[in-house]
Amino acid sequence: MNFAMKLHYQLLAAESDALPVLLIHGLFGNLDNLGVLARDLHKQHSVIKVDLRNHGLSPRADDMNYPAMAQDLLALLDELQLEKAIVIGHSMGGKAA
Repeated sequence: MNFAMKLHYQLLAAESDALPVLLIHGLFGNLDNLGVLARDLHKQHSVIKVDLRNHGLSPRADDMNYPAMAQDLLALLDELQLEKAIVIGHSMGGKAA
């Protein structure tokens, strides 16, 4: 069964063939936490900043575990039709990745 949540995200599009970068914040964070990285990476890559479930503007759920968060992230990549991406996660975001 797929119980992936539709996550809130921001896409910073770049005119480049480089792989896009998915930035994932840590516990109690939000998509703005890795803004310094996003700004620099956006010079050469499209950047997707995401709010994990129960964080920022993403929906709330009783399930808060790494398999569920990973499923949410895969669903986001599918929604954006991305087969490959560079994934950077901080703390809990790295473990979810």
